[in-house]
Amino acid sequence: MKGSPAEFYDGTLIHDHEATWQNYGKRHQECLAHVERYLRSSIENEPWLKWNKQMLEWIKEAVHWRNSMPEGGGADPQEIERLVERYGKILEKAKEEYEYEPPGDYFKDGYNLYKRMWEDRDDYLLFLYDPSIPPTNNAAENAARKYKRKNAQVMCFRSGEGRDYFCDGLSVMESMRADGENMYEGVRERFNQGTGAV
Repeated sequence: MKGSPAEFYDGTLIHDHEATWQNYGKRHQECLAHVERYLRSSIENEPWLKWNKQMLEWIKEAVHWRNSMPEGGGADPQEIERLVERYGKILEKAKEEYEYEPPGDYFKDGYNLYKRMWEDRDDYLLFLYDPSIPPTNNAAENAARKYKRKNAQVMCFRSGEGRDYFCDGLSVMESMRADGENMYEGVRERFNQGTGAV
């Protein structure tokens, strides 16, 4: 993390459960897409449990509710309270189930997820309280996928300078796309800066 933007970032970080991230940023939102994967794995490996299926349904419901909120509209405090209460009840169910039948040595991912969701619940519920916080880091992963795809095509960049040129160009183009700028005109304008060409 040294030297990366995260080292100096003072906002909210949306990430998987990597503990290192907890040392950076002010607030944290666990990426619920990662949580869904762990829950599906738990359902597959611990099919007798109920909490994992209930939590998967809770995530779908909570994200749907959050995404259906009107732009700039305030969140309904009663609905937030209902969702948070249900979240707690599902984790109570997980506690009961794991006390009755503790996880085996073969598969502990479901149990570890339950413990994280119990101990760090604020990191899983932040998106309900703050409409500016997305429930997943999918946007960041989609942006990183472009670099990963290019890296897979060329196997490796010939130099750090070539990699930096690619990342700078990609950053400019993604910024133009986010601003709704015409891609052709935007690139042409930037190439012509300082040359006097039109």
